[in-house]
Amino acid sequence: MSTQAADDRSVADETERLLALESFTILDTPPEPAFDDLTALAADLCGAPMSAVSLVDTDRQWFKSRHGFDLTETSRELSFSERINPSDASVVEVYDARVDPRFADHPMVLGPPHVRFYAGAPLVLADGTVLGTLCVFGPEPLALTERQRRHLAALARQVVSQLELRRHARRFAAEARARLVADAALREQQRMLTGVLEHTDVLIYAKDVEGRVVMANRALEALTSSEAPLIGLTDYDLFDRETADAYRRNDARIMASREWQVFSEDVIHPDGSTHTYRSTKFPLFDDAGAVIGVGGVSTDVTELTAARAAHAAAEHRWRALIEQSPIAVTMVDAGGAIAFANAGAAQLCGTADPADLVSRTMADFLPVEEHDFARAMLQDLWTGRIELRGYRATLKRLDGETIKVELNARAISQKDTRTVQFEFRDVTELARTYALLKHSASTDPLTGVLNRRAWDDRLRGILDDAQHTGALLTIAVIDLDHFKAYNDSHGHDAGDALLQAFTTMAGASLRHTDVFARWGGEEFLIALPHTSVDQARPILDRIRSTVPAGQTCSIGYTAYRSPEPLPDTLARADKALYLAKSRGRNQIAGT
Repeated sequence: MSTQAADDRSVADETERLLALESFTILDTPPEPAFDDLTALAADLCGAPMSAVSLVDTDRQWFKSRHGFDLTETSRELSFSERINPSDASVVEVYDARVDPRFADHPMVLGPPHVRFYAGAPLVLADGTVLGTLCVFGPEPLALTERQRRHLAALARQVVSQLELRRHARRFAAEARARLVADAALREQQRMLTGVLEHTDVLIYAKDVEGRVVMANRALEALTSSEAPLIGLTDYDLFDRETADAYRRNDARIMASREWQVFSEDVIHPDGSTHTYRSTKFPLFDDAGAVIGVGGVSTDVTELTAARAAHAAAEHRWRALIEQSPIAVTMVDAGGAIAFANAGAAQLCGTADPADLVSRTMADFLPVEEHDFARAMLQDLWTGRIELRGYRATLKRLDGETIKVELNARAISQKDTRTVQFEFRDVTELARTYALLKHSASTDPLTGVLNRRAWDDRLRGILDDAQHTGALLTIAVIDLDHFKAYNDSHGHDAGDALLQAFTTMAGASLRHTDVFARWGGEEFLIALPHTSVDQARPILDRIRSTVPAGQTCSIGYTAYRSPEPLPDTLARADKALYLAKSRGRNQIAGT
């Protein structure tokens, strides 16, 4: 393996180790007896005055538990385990650090707490990941017995067990909370359903195969004027025999056909009036598919005739309103031919006479490249699958002028005729103004690339694709190296020119599907859809070489891991950027 490949593997391994440590959410938590007891026991067993559970973070070692000293953390470079770098679960022992060339110049050996003896058992996860050490140390040389080394290693395993138990407990608590929330939601749904059943005036009921009522809402109980509960009664207990026979035959047909039916039924109310109900009845099945009864929903439609008459009058008024309305209105048949156009539509389309539009097709008023799309949309509108609200389109007038319009469209039925009604308004000037405002709101004013808001908008669709189709996605963070120094020494104008030149040349290295945005200052983000990290590296390497004026940049990149939130991906890419900078800048590092 080449040195570069080995370095890349080391960076990747360290990134995975840091992610594993982060998964325990243990860093910077208060002391806990379970860990303090183990450190005290380790010190006692080994006869050492000091001991600690040390966890190695990105740039520090943090002590979850400590015994015999007051430090809570040190820089990572002061960690004894970093200089030893254990690769297995064995105990590493230093008899006298002052004569050990690895530690003779160590600040904690030369100064307080004057460490001479050190022994550490690594905290190793099941997959071999080392999180830190359980260590004992003191100011005098000391050699552990084989028995003490075994016990120290055993205590280190107990520390790992405590970490795992702590993580499991947190997960179980989260699951328990989720179950409580789900149970509460279920109870709330049940209360809502009960409220609907109890307060609607629609009759809702269910009967078993013998015709006994097994469920009835309050509206049905009020209709029957039964003093006793309806549960267990049959139609013969509630209605006269002729009516009950009719209901029973109807129920039998539904159960035998195993299909739902809609029909009208006459029901006598307690005041003696006869009301017509529109009923939907349907068979009820058990888990095995056997019919166990019939259910029904019945709505009083006695006033339907009066409502239809009122509707006819309203339709007449509506047509008069449409014909005289200044809003452009057309009605189109299934083939796309214009069946009706009002005066507003004629004026919008470049003629004074609505008759000039009738019998023409939609295609006559659309650019050629939109004909196929318009036919498909008309079909969806015709079938009722979609309605349009505020839809923007291009309209070609009879005089040849092209304008932008905003339209609403939906299918309507008038008696036996079904058409699609379009309402138009000219938004040519509004669209032009909006396009200018949108461009200004979505781009960085200095560099012309996307700003943070536009980045978020563009990434929503890309993340949705990645989450639902498993499409690859690589995210990269770019930082111009030593930009502040360049800005200070050359001036802000030169700094601005550097940013502008970089974004121009970097943008030329990207594909039209890639997303390039300024995150702030000298930091930029890139999203590479349908691109693996291996495929991304040469693209990012090209970008790295585009920084002008002898300047450089560092790049960190990572693969999006569905369904994680985007901030998690950015945090991982930012860690990779930190690693690239720690290797001397002008580098690319990935996770």
